[in-house]
Amino acid sequence: MEKSIFTQIIEGNIPAKKLYEDDIVIAIYDAFPQTEGHFLVIPKSQEQNILLNDENTYLHALKVARKLAQKHVIDQGIPGFKLLINTGKTAGQVVMHTHIHIIPYRETDKLTSKH
Repeated sequence: MEKSIFTQIIEGNIPAKKLYEDDIVIAIYDAFPQTEGHFLVIPKSQEQNILLNDENTYLHALKVARKLAQKHVIDQGIPGFKLLINTGKTAGQVVMHTHIHIIPYRETDKLTSKH
């Protein structure tokens, strides 16, 4: 399997602005943010999507996403955020390595969709 851009970041071969790291996941700011402060939580094990990650990994990634959203979004006075996992190209997944988007939304940010 070819190494994803995220695996290359995890291995230190490509620079990224790191927000958090532990043995299971890394969190980095998105290189192409939808809003200011958009970041990603990425499991270090390279699996194509969340359905292929083991339960411990994806639950840990979700817990980290929740903790970081509280600290870097809500506690900073930003009133809302999207937590997004694209699974498959037809759903908008570009990098075929599991990752969770945390996209902060301020009153002035424009939503791309409402559900």
